[in-house]
Amino acid sequence: MNVSEHSQPTPGREPLSRLANRLHLGPRARSYGVPLLAFAVVATVLAVLVPDFYRPSNLHVLMQECATLGLVTLGQLLVLLVGGIDLSVGAVMNASLIIIALMNQHNDHLLFASIAACLGLGAAIGLTNGLFVSLRDVPPFAATLGMTAVVQGGILVYTKGVPAGNIPASLRPVALSGVGIVPYSLLICLGIAAAVVFALRRGTFGRKIYAVGRSPEVAKRAAISTTNVRVAAYVMCGVLAALAGIILSAYVGYVDPTIGGNYNLESIAAAVLGGVAFTGGEGGAVGALAGTLFLLALLNVVTLSSLNPYTQLIVQGVVMLVAVSVFQVLKKTSAI
Repeated sequence: MNVSEHSQPTPGREPLSRLANRLHLGPRARSYGVPLLAFAVVATVLAVLVPDFYRPSNLHVLMQECATLGLVTLGQLLVLLVGGIDLSVGAVMNASLIIIALMNQHNDHLLFASIAACLGLGAAIGLTNGLFVSLRDVPPFAATLGMTAVVQGGILVYTKGVPAGNIPASLRPVALSGVGIVPYSLLICLGIAAAVVFALRRGTFGRKIYAVGRSPEVAKRAAISTTNVRVAAYVMCGVLAALAGIILSAYVGYVDPTIGGNYNLESIAAAVLGGVAFTGGEGGAVGALAGTLFLLALLNVVTLSSLNPYTQLIVQGVVMLVAVSVFQVLKKTSAI
């Protein structure tokens, strides 16, 4: 047996890493190649088993959901990259919806002012989260969970638990209209994703984010302000969550002060599915969106089933747990 024969890997072992090497993919490409490949397989299976998945009306709904969750996941990505986590994104989305509704309950003359107020509130909440985490050394989980209670409690106190206000009709086309079946909201999401990709790969700020996430001590020795970077990541996460809340209000068209609750865990799950590490410093925007698309495709299939809504919730939870677990195993296998 010659050396080349002896060096061949065992058949069936490390298929993802061999494929990545054969295609000359780098570490970043491998991180989002797994969810993209998985989505391609799922999409093929769905074409055979769930043909209703490809109805234009369902695809429009899926793309709208992808726009909303995609924006939240991009913000969650930035926070995860610096070794943090944000459990207040759902509360920020709820607050944005309430602000839009209350400021436009009589007419939509204050639409742009209400949008600015939403983005400002998101930035303020993100700033507060970042300062608590960076300056007071409050664990990110505790800081953002506490902020969720404050914001959600403030919403309920102000509204007395009774939904009020009006979603302006002039905002609805952002989610309900578009280019063909592609809603404008998805185009907005993709535009912001392109900016995040450029910032993380080409910009100085992106290099700082990865440096802080991988080793804060090394980043400090390189004269990088870990506080500024972390705070900036939380601020951008808050702004993107607020924007997602605005788009969600345009889509649903009614006032619900708790509608954003599921996005806390779904955004984290989507990011992790896309190769983003909880420990920080690993992952990218393309992977985060790939994870979002894969997760929503699975959840959409559950929705299309004939199960009752309560059973669907259980199945969705199981799907998220299984998918994240499987992807973590595949990720470790492909990294060997």
